[in-house]
Amino acid sequence: MKIFIDFDDAIFNTKKFKQDLIGIFKRHGVTEREFKDTYYTFSVKSQSQGRHYDLDLQIKALEESQGVDGKKLKTAVDKFMNNLDAYVFPDVKKFLQKFSRKDLFILSYGQPKFQKSKIRGTGIEKMASRIFITKRKKINVILELARKYAFSKKETILLIDDHPDQFELSEKAKGRIMTLHLCRKEGRYRDLPCERRDYVTKDLMGVAKIIKKEKMH
Repeated sequence: MKIFIDFDDAIFNTKKFKQDLIGIFKRHGVTEREFKDTYYTFSVKSQSQGRHYDLDLQIKALEESQGVDGKKLKTAVDKFMNNLDAYVFPDVKKFLQKFSRKDLFILSYGQPKFQKSKIRGTGIEKMASRIFITKRKKINVILELARKYAFSKKETILLIDDHPDQFELSEKAKGRIMTLHLCRKEGRYRDLPCERRDYVTKDLMGVAKIIKKEKMH
């Protein structure tokens, strides 16, 4: 079995992380409103691919509009990002240890540089075979990777994600990819309706039980 697991809100307490990140900005003279107003500062290039958070562009925007000392703010944020283990949900490592590293993949949606920085700060990448950051639908990425790495068609491919938008299966994906909606109480999207998923649970121990019950292989 190949397991693709989302990072934000599945592995990582993004809601708490964002609150603490705002706290750092506040200590450097940025109000919460100013933070939120510049949260989705993005370049012309990224506009065509949707709204993705870019830390460097946000700091630059605050330098120009609010006179913030960008160098000091960036130094403080970089120090914060170096150790993010506290934001990894308690059940993550226990769950990942149940499976072979070669069968585990982290598939995250967002701006590559910032996402990689968060993942690296947790140290969790050491427990997965590969890390993939995408701005496209994850189902399509998984199908491409299945072809690239020649996954056996007899092998179950499981996508664990918290966002309902990721569960819209193409005809090629139906019967090939199983989808599991992870609805943590801390998740930012837990209240969004989700009809297009095969399974749903509140934590990763629930995922482990489903895998065992359904005898996925």
